[in-house]
Amino acid sequence: MVDNIFKTAMRWALLIAAACLLLWLVMPEWKSVYAGLLLGIFASFLNALMLRRRVDIVGQAVSGKRRMGMGLGSRIAMVLLVAMIAYKNPETFNLPATLAASMVMPFLTLVSAFLHHKRE
Repeated sequence: MVDNIFKTAMRWALLIAAACLLLWLVMPEWKSVYAGLLLGIFASFLNALMLRRRVDIVGQAVSGKRRMGMGLGSRIAMVLLVAMIAYKNPETFNLPATLAASMVMPFLTLVSAFLHHKRE
């Protein structure tokens, strides 16, 4: 069930990214906003993949005594990296759009989980 929730959220993120690409072509005056959204969605996508991998690793290491974190530092570093890219290239990437889109995957996962739970 968790795999289906995650896959659905990933599909929605890819659909949003595809819609941003289409809108980028249709409305070139908003090019920096859509490029920022794409950059933020990419970061959010990678953060979701890192979190999923980390949860799997922690789940396997439950029996061991090794203390493990959830990789918060690497996910924050990813958001800071895309924010720095958007900050350094304001003509290419819109910083508010980048930051807003970098937090989209947790909301998509939440909505996906709600819809999967409602179906059952």
